[in-house]
Amino acid sequence: MRKSFIDRFVDLLNALGVKFLIYKNIIWRDYGKFVTPLGPAKWDFSLSREEARYLLSKFSNALFIRWTDGFCEDTHNKEWYYVISDKFIDLEDLSSKNKSEIKRGLRNCVVDRIDSKFIAERGYEVFISAFKRYKGVKTPNLEKKDFIRRFLLLKEFEDIVHHWGVFYNRDLIGYSENLIFGDIEVSYSTIKLHPSYLNLYSSYALIYVMNKYYLVENKVEYVNDGARNILHRTNIQKYLIDKFKFKKAYTNLYVYYKPFLYLLLKFSYPLRGFISKLHPSLDAMYKLEEFRVKK
Repeated sequence: MRKSFIDRFVDLLNALGVKFLIYKNIIWRDYGKFVTPLGPAKWDFSLSREEARYLLSKFSNALFIRWTDGFCEDTHNKEWYYVISDKFIDLEDLSSKNKSEIKRGLRNCVVDRIDSKFIAERGYEVFISAFKRYKGVKTPNLEKKDFIRRFLLLKEFEDIVHHWGVFYNRDLIGYSENLIFGDIEVSYSTIKLHPSYLNLYSSYALIYVMNKYYLVENKVEYVNDGARNILHRTNIQKYLIDKFKFKKAYTNLYVYYKPFLYLLLKFSYPLRGFISKLHPSLDAMYKLEEFRVKK
């Protein structure tokens, strides 16, 4: 019998050695310092305070757990959202400037589905080089052998993890890793582009081809670039909204902290303007505190 995508993601996380817990038929994944559900953003992941406390207690290193309650225009505020597209926008429906940029990308580059083995063999330089354009972000300390090992492992999960490559003269100049949640959502989880080839409009070609494949050919409900970016490493979300008419799908953000962190944030919040300048992660924490639903 064919496994559900939830079961397949359980298999994937086990293979990757990532800590998680199944609770109320939802995967709650450990991201190191916090826990969050893994699944379509449109789902309601609501927890009571008692449930949140219980879940957080199962992840010793996590400082907080965060969740949302599905897409809804009638949110408590308009500060938290996912950047999605639920309708393919053809070239003729774009501005002449955007249309020209996409056409240049399609002329200059070839975009194709590829397997993870191909990225394992040829993607490391793209991965490392991509970080050069991220402001204030150090190049990750990931050795090539570990990069290769991860992508070779993903070869067994091509039903739930898709890979796309962007090519110029047969050279790989970018790639995307997408998470497939059935026919509900495709999450553009990771996009890496070599900065030396951005003037070829490689990103335009990649997004256009992937959007058409998922929204038109596979009739997925929507593609998702993720929740609001509060670390500001790239301007990808503004780019998708401006160039491809992605939209903000609003939702309520809930956060439950470990007690010491809650008290620390509560008493330091008036000084957040100064403290948040010390490190991007501190700025992100204060933004979460600002945007979350208080209850």
